[in-house]
Amino acid sequence: MNRPARRRHLVGGIALLLLFALVAGCGGSDRLSPSAYRAKLTTIGSEANTAQTQVEKGLHAKSVAEIRTRLSTFANAAQKLGDEVAALKPPKNAEAANALLARGERDTASATRAVLPQLAKLKSVKAALSVLNKNQGNAKGGRELDQALTELKKLGYTKGS
Repeated sequence: MNRPARRRHLVGGIALLLLFALVAGCGGSDRLSPSAYRAKLTTIGSEANTAQTQVEKGLHAKSVAEIRTRLSTFANAAQKLGDEVAALKPPKNAEAANALLARGERDTASATRAVLPQLAKLKSVKAALSVLNKNQGNAKGGRELDQALTELKKLGYTKGS
């Protein structure tokens, strides 16, 4: 290989190394931008509202089986939402609130599942609703969700709490 050809290869190799270094430096973080994070939370919020609306229909259920089905579906949705939130890479200032939001959804799912065996023994809708009112086992998850949403609202990532 002659000198000019060697020099071109050397310059090309250095340019390629610099390009890799630049890409690694710029794209090293897969953290969401504030606007992308807001958009993800909006989508997740919409999914949560849909799940909440469906479970609330259990208040007018015709059977204990319907209540149990709605609660089970709600628990699965809450778990899925918690997993989705946990998988997000929020902006640095939202990390703690995001973790709390994920934990709140998962705790809500766990508390909802915990009450299902109690309902299996009941025969009347009235008795099932009474157990649900007394239980309020979902309080921990609810507090976590409220706290997380309040913090995210303060940070400008959500509109409501």
